[in-house]
Amino acid sequence: MAKIDVIRNTYGGLEYLNNALGYVSDDRALYRGGYGVNPYDYSMAYNQMLYTRQYFNKVSGNPLVHIIIAYNDQVKDLATAARYGQQCAQYFSPYYQILYCTHEKDNTCGSFHTHIIINAVSYINGQMIQTGYEEMNTFCNYVSQVTGQSCRFYFDNKAPQR
Repeated sequence: MAKIDVIRNTYGGLEYLNNALGYVSDDRALYRGGYGVNPYDYSMAYNQMLYTRQYFNKVSGNPLVHIIIAYNDQVKDLATAARYGQQCAQYFSPYYQILYCTHEKDNTCGSFHTHIIINAVSYINGQMIQTGYEEMNTFCNYVSQVTGQSCRFYFDNKAPQR
């Protein structure tokens, strides 16, 4: 079974966006790609996402959605995990800028997992992404079709550390 964590409420504003892009694309990223951003330079990807937010005058509020897809142990090689990651990230690409990176070693489910960072503001019309139960259930069904694995998703609403 593929496990999907959906991190929607990210505190820290644009600084969190920069940190998330840096985190997913650090040395652990074995494969990376992007839609509407440079996947090989996270600071450039940050500026590209920021430009979209500024263009639509939406620089405050939740800057991103962070999705983590942990594949089960049937995914045994990077090429398969990277292909799944690309296809899953592509789901959001008609409207949103995306940086996605595949990492190894997720001890909860299997060996590989993909991080998908989505700019919460659409580059097409400036609307904010919708990530409610219905939208994420539809995405989960898509992930099941792509990977051939049953799928569950979980909302991980990050709270500020005190």
